[in-house]
Amino acid sequence: MSKNSINIKTNPAYPMRFQKRDEEILCAIQSYDGVLARRQIKQMFWQEASNQAMERRLSLLFQNKYINWPNIEQRRTRPIPEPIVWLGWRGVLHISQMQADLLPIREPQNEGENQMRFLEDRLRKNKIFWQREPHWSQLSHDIATNDFRMHVEKAVSKLPSMTMELWQTESSFRRDMDIIEYEYLDRKGNKHTNKHGIRPDGFFTLVDHLHQINNSPAKARFLVEYDNSSHPLFRFGKHKALPGLRYIRSKQYKERFGFNSGRWLVICKSEQRMKNLKAQTEFVLGSQASIFLFTTTDQVNHRTVLTSPIWLKGGTEIMEPLVKNVRNVPQ
Repeated sequence: MSKNSINIKTNPAYPMRFQKRDEEILCAIQSYDGVLARRQIKQMFWQEASNQAMERRLSLLFQNKYINWPNIEQRRTRPIPEPIVWLGWRGVLHISQMQADLLPIREPQNEGENQMRFLEDRLRKNKIFWQREPHWSQLSHDIATNDFRMHVEKAVSKLPSMTMELWQTESSFRRDMDIIEYEYLDRKGNKHTNKHGIRPDGFFTLVDHLHQINNSPAKARFLVEYDNSSHPLFRFGKHKALPGLRYIRSKQYKERFGFNSGRWLVICKSEQRMKNLKAQTEFVLGSQASIFLFTTTDQVNHRTVLTSPIWLKGGTEIMEPLVKNVRNVPQ
């Protein structure tokens, strides 16, 4: 057995030697909010290999219940834009066993619904959250958000003086949601007070270590909003822009992130949609719209997302990068 092998049970009908890379795949799926497209897994772990090599390994993981993918009924009835995988019961159980401070959780006696719910409940009590199935109605949105995150992570890896703190996913905000109160004017000019739960599609912090050495502000905080063009335009100002601004300035935000600083990144499917959302934001926030930066999906890749001027700043016609005055490593 190799030094990277892990001694755990497998399905005798589909024997496999569990490798360190298998564990890394499980951790990646869990880290990316519980679901990844197959092409995203290939990009992470089989960049230079053939699809056949990846599929053989994923098939073994599937047969041994480490991962799962859509069955015939789900493929027929659910909106599935491309091949995906999520964690099977043995996969999430393995993740729980990696954490030494947790009490062991026994394997389920069978794969019935009661046993799966019992396992899910035991995992939740140990602060491990298992997405048993994707959120089908927002699957395309979730895959696209993962694409954006992967672009950011790869871009950071090319900047020697910069690192990124742990990405916080939408699910982490859903489980522990901050509720803020804010005021707004209706179309007749009447003032109203509203409460709103804040659930960005992601949150990340970039750390510039050269700035740290010089005792300059070294952290930049970003909240991600991936717009899938499914909501009416007028709702963006009231339900996204206004509470988004109030959230960054709120007590809850400071308690969660340490400072009342940050910017919203809004990624849109088309230039026209981007202009419309920007106009809505400016209408509601005026000069304060500058904390919102807008771009389109076709402009985003790992070479552009941080250091190229692809972000349109609210309240202006200025296109700017997220990170300035850094030296790129050759791509």
